[in-house]
Amino acid sequence: MRGVSRRALAMLLALGAGALWLEPTATRAADEDEASAYSWDRTEAGLDFTTEVRGRRIPDYLRDLLEDARQVRPDVQDGPPPPTTLSQLRRRAAEDAKRLEEVLASEAYYNGSVAHSVRQAAGGSFEVVYFVILGERSMIRNFDIVYSGHPEGGEGLPRTGAELGLEPGKAARAERIIELTGEAVRRLHNNGYPNGKLDRRRVTVNLTSSEADVTLYMTAGERYRFGPVLVTNEGRTDPDYVRQLTTFEGGEVYDRSEVDKTTEALRDTGLFSGISISSAEPEDGTLPQRIELTERAPRTVRLGARWSSSEGPGVRGSWEHRNLFGRAERLTLGLTIAQILQAATADFRKPDFLRPDQSLLASFEIAHEESDAYDENRVKTGVSLERVLSERWTGTAGVTFQVTETEDSNGRITYQLFGVPVTLRYDSSNDLLNPTEGIRATLGATPYFGSSDGRPTTFTKLEASGATYLSLADELVLALRGRYGLIAAEETVDVPGSTRFYAGGGGSVRGYGYQMAGPLDAQGDPTGGRSVLEANVEARYRATETIGLVAFIDGGQAFENMTPSLGDPLLWGAGLGVRYYTPIGPVRADVAIPLNKRQGVDDDFQIYVSLGQAF
Repeated sequence: MRGVSRRALAMLLALGAGALWLEPTATRAADEDEASAYSWDRTEAGLDFTTEVRGRRIPDYLRDLLEDARQVRPDVQDGPPPPTTLSQLRRRAAEDAKRLEEVLASEAYYNGSVAHSVRQAAGGSFEVVYFVILGERSMIRNFDIVYSGHPEGGEGLPRTGAELGLEPGKAARAERIIELTGEAVRRLHNNGYPNGKLDRRRVTVNLTSSEADVTLYMTAGERYRFGPVLVTNEGRTDPDYVRQLTTFEGGEVYDRSEVDKTTEALRDTGLFSGISISSAEPEDGTLPQRIELTERAPRTVRLGARWSSSEGPGVRGSWEHRNLFGRAERLTLGLTIAQILQAATADFRKPDFLRPDQSLLASFEIAHEESDAYDENRVKTGVSLERVLSERWTGTAGVTFQVTETEDSNGRITYQLFGVPVTLRYDSSNDLLNPTEGIRATLGATPYFGSSDGRPTTFTKLEASGATYLSLADELVLALRGRYGLIAAEETVDVPGSTRFYAGGGGSVRGYGYQMAGPLDAQGDPTGGRSVLEANVEARYRATETIGLVAFIDGGQAFENMTPSLGDPLLWGAGLGVRYYTPIGPVRADVAIPLNKRQGVDDDFQIYVSLGQAF
């Protein structure tokens, strides 16, 4: 039997754990007007037979349940062996007819019936036919809850199905009754009755009127409030920080859903490998909450590598401490050594800064970058506040300061700039390194002001990017990305080399060299631009658990002007890639060719190897 029929029968059995009373009605003859055939030819030893379910006005979902409930089928691999004699076939057909009646009852067709027939067909085979009569569906008339020790009810004790969300005129399906029972127990646990439980359930069905009365007999127990929080932890985490993460306060009515939210909040810190929250012995009508924690190792060392034919090799290492001062403060020190970039970075995050949904961020970078576009030395620092606006929206605002020395075709220029970055992010994707569904979008604006070789300068950088991931079929994902940006500056030279817009490379327009999809100087070196436009499309197919194949096309270009020039066509590249899936994310290798190859500028192809998807 497949899962759907097992679920239906399990619901009926669970319902039967209470009491089910049926008031009799007359029997009826079977109706054969409509048929749904499910037939096959036997090739193994045993009888050659077909089966089919017949009946009028059977809903499609119910027909599927009925057909799934049969065991006299050759496609049931984990069931009994196929019948070899006519008597075996008849006995099993009779057993299946009972199963089909159980399915009818689980869907509130208590007046329904199933008859069966086994007869010989042409050629010596046999036909097994199940004749199904639905009858009138039974509806819930009354749904009452009776509490032992609380005959008159009480605060936080639902008394009827309507209080649990039951709408009038609903069928007395086993699944619905069980779900409402579970909701009744949850209401107790979330309204001060942690010991609430179901004692028994009684369902009375009047087959004449096709109405059902449901009564739940429950024990609520004593009503409690939250008591003090007791923290047990052998690590360095401050117990007061743990208490700060609880979503309940002492004196509030006990609510198990708040205990679950607290468990999730503790898990989200990433500090603990074991979390247990339980109630201690009651004290004067309160339940102290005991939180027992097992901390993870607080330090992590990471090492990564990448290579492309235009950027050359590069490695990056980092050291992270996730609990620096005992309140989930995170310090990450990074070092990048690559052919183009050598950089040392430090990033600090303090969660729950001034309010639970807000983090304090601080960063520092010292770097030397040497590319075809520019040579640059820079020191940059910044501080910002990041706030979770909703489940999917995050906002960040801060201030930065940088001292940058850029040498390019314009000469050597020193910049001293303050920036005020503001960023809004949306993320509904389902994975950080290998998303298969959802949307990511970022909108950022940074006004800059300061000096350029001692002269006052101001400009503003605006950038918007987004990606969406669509699961088209099993193991096939279509990924789309777009990017647009502009810099409101009088001249490109007013902007440091690393702050300008570029296109081309493994995370941009593949098929073109790093930063090469844009304006070039007389020597054929990129100069960067004041605007950029990019579009990417990838079809990702996961062939095995560890191997994936990708086909992609990228288009884009950086522009000298503040807005993209529509008269200049985008540069397009296309290619194929391989993904090797690891527990920490996919390793990608892409080969791309430029579709708008520029003579003497672009190579015949580019190769990119790194960790994670291109976007």
